[in-house]
Amino acid sequence: MDTIDPMGNVGPLSPKERKEFEEEYRHGTDLFKRALNEYSESTNMFQKEEFKEVMEKAMQVLNETARELKNKELLNKNRQIEKDFSDYQQHQSLEHKNKLVTDLDSAQKSV
Repeated sequence: MDTIDPMGNVGPLSPKERKEFEEEYRHGTDLFKRALNEYSESTNMFQKEEFKEVMEKAMQVLNETARELKNKELLNKNRQIEKDFSDYQQHQSLEHKNKLVTDLDSAQKSV
């Protein structure tokens, strides 16, 4: 019988499931970075809002997949990405964007 952990997951992940979640995580970081680049280059406020929504949805994917993988390191990286994203939205500086991209790259490579 499978056991359910406190996060509501049933049993351990199979190698195939783990690989799928890792791919989904990498795809989420890639999508976030592409939306961030478009967001930073756009001058249209409606486009910027759309790119922001894409980044927020990509962040949801990152959090969900890190939880499914039961990977605390990724969850910590995600918290840093969320903080960096918030900082970038407030300041809109190249420095804040670069920090966000660096953390996204780091998270992507750690999977």
